[in-house]
Amino acid sequence: MKKLEELSDEAIIFDDCESAIVGSDDNGYAVYSHEKLIEIFESKGMTQDEAIEWIDYNIAGVCPRNYTILYT
Repeated sequence: MKKLEELSDEAIIFDDCESAIVGSDDNGYAVYSHEKLIEIFESKGMTQDEAIEWIDYNIAGVCPRNYTILYT
């Protein structure tokens, strides 16, 4: 994985989600693990269903031109 400083200046880094970044694409944009995103939001007190809904609306719902979510 690239260090955050090595990602493109245009890459979207979501607050408190840095640990879900598992790499970068050919453009230097962040690649996020969906599973790790769920774990992050569960650790903040959300249920798994709430975390998935929040991610789908607030992260995946954002037009993902400058990041990618890896569904595993």
